[in-house]
Amino acid sequence: MPDFADIDPFRLPQTDDGARETQATQAYHAIRAMILRCELQPGATISDKTLGNKLDFGRTPIREALLRLSSERLVLFLRNQSIIVAPIELGEINDLYTLRLHLERLAWRLWLGRASDSQVERLASIFDDIPKLVRAGDVEGLLHLDFLFHSQVYRECENPFLTQSLYNLSGTTYRIWHMTSTRDVQVQADTARSHAPIIEAVYARDAARLDSEIEAHITHAYDQIMQSFLDDTVKSVGELPIKLFNKEAKT
Repeated sequence: MPDFADIDPFRLPQTDDGARETQATQAYHAIRAMILRCELQPGATISDKTLGNKLDFGRTPIREALLRLSSERLVLFLRNQSIIVAPIELGEINDLYTLRLHLERLAWRLWLGRASDSQVERLASIFDDIPKLVRAGDVEGLLHLDFLFHSQVYRECENPFLTQSLYNLSGTTYRIWHMTSTRDVQVQADTARSHAPIIEAVYARDAARLDSEIEAHITHAYDQIMQSFLDDTVKSVGELPIKLFNKEAKT
C-alpha cells in the first residue's frame, strides 16, 4: 500500500502499474483539479484554446478531457456550443449528499467486514498530525487528512464500481468546500476531530454503531454546507425552494 504522502484522495489510483497516461488523461486530471479547487469558477466559460495553451496540450486531448468531465457533471456543453464550468445548485447538493450517505454506508459496511488490524490502525492514525497542522495554520492539510480518511475506505471496500462513484463524489464535495469554507483552522481541526466516534466504532468492530456514526457524520456535514449556502445566498435572492435532506432515510 502506498504511503499517505503519495495518495491523492481526489484521484482514483492507477490500476495498471507502469502504464503511461495519455495526454487526454493528463489534461483531464489537470482541468479537474482546477475545477475542484475553484481555480475555474462555477459558471465560468471555458476556452479549450486557452486551456491548451495553459496546460501545453493540443486541442484534441483538451476536448477529450472536457467530454470526460461532462460525464461527471463538472463541465456543461451548451446549445450555443459554448462550454462552462457546471454551477452548483442547492438541489444538487441535496442529491449529492443523499447519494453519498447511502454509498458511504455501504462502503464502510463492506470495509469493516474484511478490514485487517493493520488497516484499522492505518485508518486510526490518519489524524495524528492534527496538532502539527493546527500550529502551522494549514487548513488545506487538515482537509487533506479528512479526505484521506474516507478515501482509504473507498479504496479498500473491494468494489470497484463503488470506489469510482465515491471518488467522483468526493471531488465534488471538495469543490463545495472551496466554495463555502471560512478557512478557519480551528473549525477545520474540529471537523477532523469529529471522526473520533467513527474510529471508536471501527475499533469495536460494531457494524450497527459504525453505520449510525457515518449517517450522523454525513448529515452534519450536509447541514453545515446548506447553512453556509443559505447565509451567502438567501440575503441577496430571497426565499429559495429547498428540498430538505431526508435524514431518516435508510438503506
